Amino acid sequence: MEPVAGLIVRIFDTGWMELGHPDRPDRLLCDESGTAMWIALCQTDWSVGDAAVHLARLWDADPWWVRDMMQQWINDLLEAGIVEP
Repeated sequence: MEPVAGLIVRIFDTGWMELGHPDRPDRLLCDESGTAMWIALCQTDWSVGDAAVHLARLWDADPWWVRDMMQQWINDLLEAGIVEP
């Protein structure tokens, strides 16, 4: 999995993030958790397992719970055409 070519990513001072598909005018707005997941995925070369372990340590959470939450979020990104398999 990886972001689509030409993706527009803006992270705001509030911790929220805006993702834009290059071929569509609509944008996807993500809260702080979505931003953290995006950054963790970028830092782990889009390895969901590695990103989940990293975030679980930071959030003092169960890595399996974080992975499940991330997978649901990633499914939303796939549906929106923000990432591709």
